[in-house]
Amino acid sequence: MNKQTIILPLIALMMAANSCIREEALGTECDITGVDSTWLAELPAGFITGNPVVKNASVTFFTPKGSDVSALAPRFYITPGASLFTKDAAGNTAPFDATQLRDFTSPQLYQVLSEDGNWKKDYTVSFETPQPTDLFNFEHFGYDERQQYQRLLQEQTDGSLNAYIWDSGNGGYALTGMAKTPEDYPTVFVEGGVSGRCAKLETKSAGDFGKRVNLPIAAGNLFIGEFRVAQAMLFPLRATRFGLQILKGEPASLSGYYKYKAGPTMTDKRQNVLAEKHDTCDIYSVVFEVDPANMKPLEGDNILSSERIVLISRIADPGEPTEWKQFEEPYRPMNGKTFDPERLKAGGYAIAVVMTSSRQGAYFEGAVGSVLYVDELKINWKE
Repeated sequence: MNKQTIILPLIALMMAANSCIREEALGTECDITGVDSTWLAELPAGFITGNPVVKNASVTFFTPKGSDVSALAPRFYITPGASLFTKDAAGNTAPFDATQLRDFTSPQLYQVLSEDGNWKKDYTVSFETPQPTDLFNFEHFGYDERQQYQRLLQEQTDGSLNAYIWDSGNGGYALTGMAKTPEDYPTVFVEGGVSGRCAKLETKSAGDFGKRVNLPIAAGNLFIGEFRVAQAMLFPLRATRFGLQILKGEPASLSGYYKYKAGPTMTDKRQNVLAEKHDTCDIYSVVFEVDPANMKPLEGDNILSSERIVLISRIADPGEPTEWKQFEEPYRPMNGKTFDPERLKAGGYAIAVVMTSSRQGAYFEGAVGSVLYVDELKINWKE
């Protein structure tokens, strides 16, 4: 066999390989996946409070009151191969220019174009000042970008509605395909509250999808913080990120109204019946220490055990009241810590309020059909 006999087939194989690479389908994804950490590091210390929130079709930055946001050029991570554009109010787009300053005293529009050029997604980027919030009445809700499930809109002290204070696991439940309407999700907002609407949290079956991945139930839940759908299947305890820096003082107690009915059969994550156990709900709040410039939330595996927790308010034995039951639970110290007003002034505390229809729902243990209603929650501050 001569050299030509060997080389010619090799060349043909190389050409075929190159052809395969050239013909590989271009990407169809068009997402902002995060905020450029280098750009964040260039900002003055304390300019951004906590972590930027990339959710649905929006990116939200939190800044202290009085911050000048009139000339900024935030940078983002996007889907590999995609292209980023800025967009004006008239709908005109221009390639993203990292040197172009934009006025964020009002939200600004961006657009991501997929690698194949066939898909695009608009993002609203805004800078907001979180307002201390203490009354939660569940009167206002909107929907996720696909109109699949409800999201709580928190009315703030200035009358505005904030979509980034509360979150739930509804986004994870959407992956199961069990819900056909927004009302089929574990967390919804319904009439019949103490006054107007209330939160309804129900433990639901995750169907065949949940059985295959050993995540058989989805407890209705609602909490101050963020739910990351991308981590819901592989790292469910990390998907829930609890807490925001929205305290206006030292909290004295958490009060409100609730009623509850446990489902008939308690099961574990492998669907074994736990005949000796009975489901129960959970309503609690924690205050914990954070770095003001780099707020790290608590997660599902440490929301009640972290050494950073300073105060906790929790209904120890909620029972099953069939009518609205009023409660008020004081904030008690944890970990030998005391609340420091000077740390508060520096933005060194975050607070989370959490409620769920199954107390062990984070570990996929609970009873399908357990239903918790909550209304008129309030954080009562010390004078």
